[in-house]
Amino acid sequence: MNSFCTFTQRPFVPTSQNILTHYWGYPEFRYPQKEIIDSVLEGKDTLAILPTGGGKSLCYQIPALMLKGMTLVISPLIALMQDQVNNLNARGIGAELITSQLNEQEISKALARCALGSVKLLYLAPERLQKKSFLMILDNLPIELIAIDEAHCIAQWGHDFRPSYKKIHLIRERFPKASFLALTATAPPKTLQEIVDSLELKSPQIFKSSLKRRNLVYRVIPSQNELDDLVYALNKNPGAALVFCQTRKQTYEISQFLIGRGISSTYFHAKLPKEEKILRQEKWTQSDNQVMVATNAFGMGIDKANVRCVVHMDFPMSLEAYIQEAGRAGRDEKRSEAILFLQPYAIEESEKMFKSALPTRKDFETIERMFYNYFEIGENERPLEKLELSLNDFIKKFNLNKRKTERVLQFLERKEVITLQDKSSFSGVRVYTNPNNLDSSKSITFQIIESLVRRYPGILGQEMNISEFSIARDLQLSVNTIKKELNKLSTSGYLNYRTKDIQLVNFLRPRESNFLINNLWKEFEAYQIAQWKKLQDIIYYASQTEVCREKLILRYFGEKPIEDCGVCDICLNSKQDDFDPKWILDYVSDSPKSIQHILLYFSKFSKEVVLEQIQILSDEEKIASSNLDFIQKIE
Repeated sequence: MNSFCTFTQRPFVPTSQNILTHYWGYPEFRYPQKEIIDSVLEGKDTLAILPTGGGKSLCYQIPALMLKGMTLVISPLIALMQDQVNNLNARGIGAELITSQLNEQEISKALARCALGSVKLLYLAPERLQKKSFLMILDNLPIELIAIDEAHCIAQWGHDFRPSYKKIHLIRERFPKASFLALTATAPPKTLQEIVDSLELKSPQIFKSSLKRRNLVYRVIPSQNELDDLVYALNKNPGAALVFCQTRKQTYEISQFLIGRGISSTYFHAKLPKEEKILRQEKWTQSDNQVMVATNAFGMGIDKANVRCVVHMDFPMSLEAYIQEAGRAGRDEKRSEAILFLQPYAIEESEKMFKSALPTRKDFETIERMFYNYFEIGENERPLEKLELSLNDFIKKFNLNKRKTERVLQFLERKEVITLQDKSSFSGVRVYTNPNNLDSSKSITFQIIESLVRRYPGILGQEMNISEFSIARDLQLSVNTIKKELNKLSTSGYLNYRTKDIQLVNFLRPRESNFLINNLWKEFEAYQIAQWKKLQDIIYYASQTEVCREKLILRYFGEKPIEDCGVCDICLNSKQDDFDPKWILDYVSDSPKSIQHILLYFSKFSKEVVLEQIQILSDEEKIASSNLDFIQKIE
């Protein structure tokens, strides 16, 4: 007689732990993820401060799957939102995002999916909440949780301030039963309180994970030849790396230098064409050993776990910015390094650069007055329509300092005097002349118009977004050449060319000169003092030689560490007396070794100490070096 056993599959119980394992494959939570999720599910307002790579997104994604209604996720980072939506959809979780890059039909389609109940998470930028028509649509959605990512953007004196974050609390009036969850990677005590106050969190549960990263080593390296030192640092930490520098020119030059040294590298900055940015970002994200050299325009929201090394060639804007950027190293919890090069005169140069871009009261008054004159706006007048601004034309017309002008306009936006629409990702072109009607097919006029008509069907009848980079690649010309020719063709009437450098300005209040040059100047002055203080904080971090780097960072963010990390350059320098020169003799006894190999072998000690011991052994004639700098033991 055959016997049969019947197995019944256990029903899936949607607990937070089961969801974590089922959808993400993780066996357990990191502290304090579970506690944050429990607080959210209990309907409490919650503030979570978790370091980069600490799993903030799970703290709202898992509750979203457990709540009956929807979760609204507010974030300033389109790239991050897109990545998260793609990942959620790939896991079978309904998610949508709404950004300025979508047309009305795409937005309507996304909202229809939300209304039908097939979406659990809806991502959008905070500026979207200022549109009344959009809010009226949200009123019909069952929103139970509102998650505010990158909540430090709410801090007025912070490095990532977004004015729209200040108005997020107003959505509470429309969804009084929804709970708030604010998340950020870094928040000094003052910023933490500003987040609570600005979002009007009700008796919030606050969870703060330590910024201590046992696998992340902080180092400041005095350097007189930062490029050679960079190569040494990258060889010491093989794998994917991220190198931050200040200018676009530096990103290209450093990347080319690394390629010349046999190191796989690319570069990234804000002026690259959008498609090129996406291509380089994807290639680096998928690479195990490529070095990305970038300005701080790169990295926000990048999800890459195996970054072995983050290097800063220059001072970042603040300790908050530094920890955000350095924290992208070692998210896989393997040993990684965060390195800041301290070049000769770096402190003096940073302070000089800050002061050179610092508007005086006279500068402030001049820029404010010229700005309104540029648009021919009289006292107590306020244009109702948005006006076009070409910042470069404005600066050139009134012979203004670009950096000072940018600071003043950014401050006016912070104080909600104006809003500056982000520059378009694309230029706009409408072609009036069919290329078949042109005389010579060899002329650059024909080639450009023919490329536009072929690449963008419909451009003869309406304005379309175009990429100068794509046209330049088609015709094997430089982007600057294409822009100059398009301007010429626009002037000649062959087409209409609207450069992407045009911004739209919305005036939120009338021109009030007395208010601007008195009340706002005082606030502007206080803001500059706060920024100067932040620069001094990062200078002190880099220049001091007594306090453990990690301990200094933790104290800055309100923690009270007791022990030194034991692995930063300060801690290691206190142990340099432990170095025994006999170790070098033992290492080179079997075969000659290059100085580079010796430095890497003894990398836990400072480079200076090892080189000093090599010199002492050489002076004592215990070792010798060949012409190729190979060290060998003298028998």
